[in-house]
Amino acid sequence: MKETSKNAHFLQGARLGQGTALCIVQPGTLNETVRCLQEIVDAGCVVLPQGSNTGLTGGSVPRNDKADTRPTAIMSLKRLNTHFPIDDGNRVVCLAGCGISSLADSISQWFPDRESHSILGSTFLNPTTAAGVAFGSGGVYVRKGPARTDRALYCKVTRNKWGENVVNIVNTLGIEGLEDEDFLNGSGETAVGALDVYATDIRQGYRRVMAKSSDSKHGRAKASDADYQNKVCECTNAVSRYNADTSGEDCNRSEGKVLILATVHDTFPAPSKKRVFWVSFPDMETTLAFRREVCLNNPKDLPISCEYMNRDSVNIIDRSGRILTYMIRVLGMGDVMGMMWGVKIAIEGLPFSWSPLICDKLLHTFNNWVPSAIPNKFIQVGREYDHNCVVAVGEFGDGTLARFMERMDAFVKKYNGKAVLDANDIGKKIISVVEANSSSEVTALNAFRFVAAPAFKTYCVGEDIQGVSVDYALPKNGGTIPPLTKDAAKPLKRMRYSHFGCNVVHEDIAYPLGVDTHKEKMAFKNTVEDEGGKLPAEHGHGTEYNAPTDTKKRWMKMDPLNVMNPGVGGLSSLPKYASKREQGNVM
Repeated sequence: MKETSKNAHFLQGARLGQGTALCIVQPGTLNETVRCLQEIVDAGCVVLPQGSNTGLTGGSVPRNDKADTRPTAIMSLKRLNTHFPIDDGNRVVCLAGCGISSLADSISQWFPDRESHSILGSTFLNPTTAAGVAFGSGGVYVRKGPARTDRALYCKVTRNKWGENVVNIVNTLGIEGLEDEDFLNGSGETAVGALDVYATDIRQGYRRVMAKSSDSKHGRAKASDADYQNKVCECTNAVSRYNADTSGEDCNRSEGKVLILATVHDTFPAPSKKRVFWVSFPDMETTLAFRREVCLNNPKDLPISCEYMNRDSVNIIDRSGRILTYMIRVLGMGDVMGMMWGVKIAIEGLPFSWSPLICDKLLHTFNNWVPSAIPNKFIQVGREYDHNCVVAVGEFGDGTLARFMERMDAFVKKYNGKAVLDANDIGKKIISVVEANSSSEVTALNAFRFVAAPAFKTYCVGEDIQGVSVDYALPKNGGTIPPLTKDAAKPLKRMRYSHFGCNVVHEDIAYPLGVDTHKEKMAFKNTVEDEGGKLPAEHGHGTEYNAPTDTKKRWMKMDPLNVMNPGVGGLSSLPKYASKREQGNVM
């Protein structure tokens, strides 16, 4: 299948990557998914698992520049969108196509005092929970950590001694009645079938008794990164989180090397009260001191989130992201915005030379026809200060909000008390703190921060320039800005925005046309690693990053035939990873 406006959202990546596929398969049940997987590998094809296709590193779209000649079948799992609570709402089961925005809406309706893992970030595109586990999302939530779980139902493909392809079902869900030992050998009943029946009943509106976790090792296993609050507060030269993490069940950071069918996730207490601030700093040293002394002072009093933007980020989002910010504010997050994004992708897939650029050209051209998408009290300080943080703080029943406010007030007074008086003897603030006074202002700030990536693309297209994007994790005891090399090309803009609590940075660098951006990007990646950073920190390795040896070994063990997402993370795309010699270079 070649790209058309009808299938572009399957074949074209959100930021990069584009290819063709033999077919696009969209199963509607778990049993159909397993059968389709068997048919695809038996036909000599490779499988590309796909959720909402919102990835930024090319790992969820076909690649046609690989040496492998096997046809690619895209396995779109979006129809598997059923989700339901277990354990009195303390956990939730999500089939692989469940969108994180859809899940957040459901949890807030079912249990108003609980919330799901992901309620901010890229939720406006409704990416799937399974993709979050496979590719490592969730950097926004300082208290929750990245998306991960050791409780899942997933498939691996192997070959038996007779040369037959075998789809193996791995069941670590840990749910009463769905353990493997609950089904008699030879009965034909499996956890896949039983979960299908339960999910179908839920989808059709039938009431079922709420399921419970079993008392097995799987039922007691982690359904979130439970120790993250302690880890993120450790002042060491290690990073808080990164994609090449090889710990946990194989579904975690698998990047398409297994086919995830369903996952179990913890839910979390919702704050009884919440305050949101735009805090601005004159230099990075003061900003990092705020991170250490206020945000990460201790594991118990962590903020809900702390999102950083430099001045270039604020200016570029305001210049090219107003319309998208307003759309999120008006339409909300989830399916409607996902549909609108799909329309944009479809237009970009039209067979005309202007198609890939027209949407961003129009967004950039008409951007200034609408007012700034956030109140002037925020945009003004964002333009004046080099470093800005949007900090959300909540009360969780034990005085966390009051203690955080005490620390922040003391910090601000300490620094602003050092202010040098100007010629008119008027004190000048070193740190600016502006509070969001309504839910609409909070929504505007969140939308403004999380349209940064698409706004950068729109800015580059609109200004007829080019850019590169890199995401990386810096050491927990670091955070200074990695320098560009002496012989690096001078950038037009250097847009840095980050999940400040965990030091995970997204950096978009704009250059004039004619600059070798690949060379600049490779040099910058080397600089980040020299500074003790790790790449990538989230979004997956895809075709952008070469995975470490340990990570490659793990993936090859998961998928020994190399029929699942071949070529990801610098692995060979050939059957069984090509020759023994090439395997030896990894093993």
